Amino acid sequence: MPFLTLTLLAAGVANAAVAAPEFPQPFDKGARYTRELHVDAAAPQGGDGSAARPYRAIADALAQARPGTRVRVAAGTYGPVGSVRNLQGTAEAPIALVGDGGVIIDAAGQGSGLHLAEPQYVVIERLIVRNAMPHGISIDDGGTYETPARHVVLRNLSFSRIGNGGNNDCLKLSGVNDFHVEGSHFAGCNQGEGIDMVGCHRGVIAGNEFADMPGTAVQTKGGSADILIHGNRFTRIGQRAINAGGHTGKPYFRPLEAAREAERIRMIANVIVDTGETPVAFSGCGDCVFANNTIIDPGRFVARIVEENLERLPGRNGFFVNNLLLFDAGGRGGYVDVRPESQPASFTFGWNLWHARDRSSFTLPAYPNGLPPERHAVIAGEPRLDAWYRPVAGSPALEAGGPVPGGLPGDYHRRPYGTPPAIGAFVGPSER
Repeated sequence: MPFLTLTLLAAGVANAAVAAPEFPQPFDKGARYTRELHVDAAAPQGGDGSAARPYRAIADALAQARPGTRVRVAAGTYGPVGSVRNLQGTAEAPIALVGDGGVIIDAAGQGSGLHLAEPQYVVIERLIVRNAMPHGISIDDGGTYETPARHVVLRNLSFSRIGNGGNNDCLKLSGVNDFHVEGSHFAGCNQGEGIDMVGCHRGVIAGNEFADMPGTAVQTKGGSADILIHGNRFTRIGQRAINAGGHTGKPYFRPLEAAREAERIRMIANVIVDTGETPVAFSGCGDCVFANNTIIDPGRFVARIVEENLERLPGRNGFFVNNLLLFDAGGRGGYVDVRPESQPASFTFGWNLWHARDRSSFTLPAYPNGLPPERHAVIAGEPRLDAWYRPVAGSPALEAGGPVPGGLPGDYHRRPYGTPPAIGAFVGPSER
């Protein structure tokens, strides 16, 4: 996902045309499977994986999966799957684990729901994971950075009651490249993250829901790069909805020589409602873009620019543009938190729509010293949104945005933005 030159922003050209990038597709689009194995929790022991004699345990089927195999799991409740190493399909013949109906993996506090080490070309769909610890699902490179997990699709999953009170995650990804997480629901992810990425690259996190968690919903750190976080809904997140960067110990970076905690993280067309600390933190993140998001009640700050790992290069060239913000101005301590060792002068804030519900005289947010003034801010009265926070006719958000480095791969519903684009996560009311 290469970045465009930034001369348009520097010139302040709000209606300059920027080509919309094509939305990245998962590798399994149109995949075909030549073999099926069946699993049923109610089946007797000794099955062979056929439809007539299914396996009783998911692990038994995965142990027999080869390229081109789809493992079909019947509705029911299953225990933790355990660790599976080298589950590897091919681009032409992936391996899929698919739930048929209400498939629940209930670990009963005895371990993670599922752990995959060094998988390739694997699809996991329609599973409910609960009561797992330390993580719901964990996918990694097995500690061998030269052979990352790659080409993994996670779709229509549900996580709840994950963790034992520590830094536990619903979905833990370490050393995973070329992945998609889509259409999934994350709740109750304890003190960890909904999705925690360490050293992950070329990923898409789209169309998911994150709700009711005390910690951070999505984190990209440890050398993570080229991640698109698009069209997700975040509700009641206790700390940071998105942490672009973070703090990672030296041995865990992928690659080990990564210059920063994160680079080229694109956070676009998300809806973020009721965060405790902030919708986004730029934490050692280089060339990262937070654009066209709709933010309702952002918490202590609308954004943070921090450095939490001083052993790597600081973040720089961040963008906070075309975001729609609804909030109460009374009692706020600030809007953007800038911490020592960061490089706020390299950041661009612009074309954001600000509406203070409790203060008609609101003009511009006060920014800390070192952060350039906002470009082309839209200070609006009633923003005219529907119940889903989509702008309706007459909204000041329509056709009021500016150009976005790298372009916009569609709004929350993946509809194309116009030129100039609307501000916020939606181009307008839904036509569905």
